[in-house]
Amino acid sequence: MSKKETGEKKPRNLKKFKYGSMSFVIIVLVVAIVVAINIITGLLMKRYPIKLDLTSDKRYELCDETIEALKNLDTDVDIAVIYPKEAFESLANYYGVPYDMIPEILEKYQIYAKDGNGSINVEYIDSTKDPDKVNKYSKYYNGELSDGYVVVYANEQVKVTHIAQMFTSGSQSYYQQSNGIQFVGESAITSAILAVTDANPVKAAFMIYADSTQQNLAFSMQATYSAEQSFEQFLSKNGYEIGYTDIQTNEISRDDYDIVVLPGIEYDISEDTVDALETFLYNDSKYGKSVVYLGGYIASDMPNLTAFLDKWGIGVDASFINDETNCMTVTLASMGSSGLVPTVNVSDSEKVGTLPNTTLPIVAPITRAVNVLDKNTEYVVTELLKSNGTSYLINPEDSENAGENGEYSAAVLSTRELQSGVDILQSNVLAIGSIFMADNTILNNTSSYNNANVLLNIVNGIAGKDDAVIIPQKNLETSTLALTSGQLKGLKILVEWIIPLVVVAAGVVILVRRKNR
Repeated sequence: MSKKETGEKKPRNLKKFKYGSMSFVIIVLVVAIVVAINIITGLLMKRYPIKLDLTSDKRYELCDETIEALKNLDTDVDIAVIYPKEAFESLANYYGVPYDMIPEILEKYQIYAKDGNGSINVEYIDSTKDPDKVNKYSKYYNGELSDGYVVVYANEQVKVTHIAQMFTSGSQSYYQQSNGIQFVGESAITSAILAVTDANPVKAAFMIYADSTQQNLAFSMQATYSAEQSFEQFLSKNGYEIGYTDIQTNEISRDDYDIVVLPGIEYDISEDTVDALETFLYNDSKYGKSVVYLGGYIASDMPNLTAFLDKWGIGVDASFINDETNCMTVTLASMGSSGLVPTVNVSDSEKVGTLPNTTLPIVAPITRAVNVLDKNTEYVVTELLKSNGTSYLINPEDSENAGENGEYSAAVLSTRELQSGVDILQSNVLAIGSIFMADNTILNNTSSYNNANVLLNIVNGIAGKDDAVIIPQKNLETSTLALTSGQLKGLKILVEWIIPLVVVAAGVVILVRRKNR
């Protein structure tokens, strides 16, 4: 007789129930874990930069120097981008330049700054809709702010760059080749942040000829002027306030300036100008001033300038340093040409300071030998940069007769100290053999040359500023896995919604099928 006929109940399939329950529990746990991970990830992303940079050139990452600077930030900084945020992707597609990486980079600035005592606030301004927001910064800027400008503001100071200036074409040198696009925007933005947050900016006066009729309009002067502009912009970008004084009026305000720059002058200065420089350096027995001289292309007879430098124990040779062994091919923007340029080495690491990458060369184009004259123990004269032993001197007026091989100084620092109680006061004269060591191409190509780090360290040293922060440019590869903002949004939806829903759906299907077995 069957169980049905006897009225007995059919026992439950405990095995089926057991596995079905276990599957349901596993599905619930998996979904819970995925949801928890997404929630935690979302919270962390608001505090820490955990977005994955899938590009091979790491274009969306900030360098260590910038991250450290942001962690040390103790001031609130505004970055105002006068351009709609949503327009960067279309701008990138139209020009074929990755402008769409700028918003991503700026977001990283905000995130890393949260680790310091200050903050970075990024705002995108549509100038046609919000002209008042543009005017908020215009009053601190000596110019007109329009579409494409990026304004960095703090302490009623602004530094301005343009999004088009954040990218340059690839460079090529003997040391390193890059034919793609370079991103220099991080350097511009970080330098601007450091400049506007500097509570005690150093003021530098460039001695120029206010009367253009006195200037030599030959090619050499145009090239020198271009290199001088490059050095001026370099100091300005790195926190120096730039002013000008007429070399013919001999007026140098000790109250307004800390440094006077003689940038590759090609005419002799007057005796009155020499007196003005000495008065500036003496500073009513308070010292604390500096003069920076950079040699020019023309070696005209300059007895007054020679006498001034001679007093400080410095002699500038009429001959240039040349080296056919330790050299490299360099393109000079100021000259508009390329050629073999000798390399020089640091001879006093204490005064030159720490360099982030000591393997990069220091190039010295069209550089005169700077000699140390041991005439006066009142001045301490130090060689900062020297050529290699394979170098020799060559006089442009007698190029057939080269000098002997040996090491020659390319930069010399002379210091005069005064004891005042427990304090030591000092003034400095820095002589650099060539204004072309500050050529725009050389200073901007920080992944190929060490000139930017070296020059800024030296000038910062005599100005009493902290060690330099030079941000290397980023070489962007032409073929790379770069996600647009739209693709990033799609990836976020995929991870946060689609994948969890697929997991849930798959679990439900498995559960139903097992129940129906």
